[in-house]
Amino acid sequence: MDLRWGSMNIHRLTDNYERLTSLEKKIVEYIIHNPEEFVRLSSAQMAKKLYVSKTSIINLCKKIGFDGFSELKYYIKDYLSNKEKVDSVFYYEKIIKDLGEEVNKTFAIQDEENIKKIANKILNSKTVYVIGRGASKPLGDMLSTRLSILKVKSVFVDDYNLIEVIGETIAEGETLILISVSGETEKIVNVAKMARAKNIDVIAITAFYNNTLEKLSNYKLFFFAKNVSTKTNDLTSRLGMHAVIQLLIEYIMSISKGNSH
Repeated sequence: MDLRWGSMNIHRLTDNYERLTSLEKKIVEYIIHNPEEFVRLSSAQMAKKLYVSKTSIINLCKKIGFDGFSELKYYIKDYLSNKEKVDSVFYYEKIIKDLGEEVNKTFAIQDEENIKKIANKILNSKTVYVIGRGASKPLGDMLSTRLSILKVKSVFVDDYNLIEVIGETIAEGETLILISVSGETEKIVNVAKMARAKNIDVIAITAFYNNTLEKLSNYKLFFFAKNVSTKTNDLTSRLGMHAVIQLLIEYIMSISKGNSH
């Protein structure tokens, strides 16, 4: 069973994500998370559904490089035409489908220039501090360990009391990598504020949603997650997070090998 989303990439919708307004981000996020529903709506219906004006939608289309709503709709239809439909009623196959889409949607929103920019930032940093809380901690530890193997001076901060200390002591030339599905974890957000107040670069690895962490960070690496609520009984899949972290590691490894020749 082929669960791939096809060869078409939808990063055109996310290339300038950080430059969009909160309202525009809301529209883009809706399209990314609900592409099948989006292609069935008119611009007027979409405006009504999202409580935005039709003009806002049209202006967004032009802002992200399309002539208008019809061209954007055609782009998404073309993207979906490559997606294999899974009609099985078996729950096992639905799980496989959902997990496959989580990874494929994560890769679909990536842009090589952004990955390259973040990889070079890490490689050129004096020290990289990696911070993750809760169920994201193992992936933060993995990232830090593999960066160390790649000769990057990396420190994984897993002590709850040390997180804000890092925000206070981090110095020029050092970089902070903050990992959070929701982008709203209080300790993570606080340390991001402290670092940016000191003009320290912050790399956010967070779900593709409009959240506080991505607003504060000056480097962003998004992944796809169906659920971003992690406050209680956190069983949220981090497959997309793992995929984008591994992509970053592989890219840094390829750069390091190139520099060694």
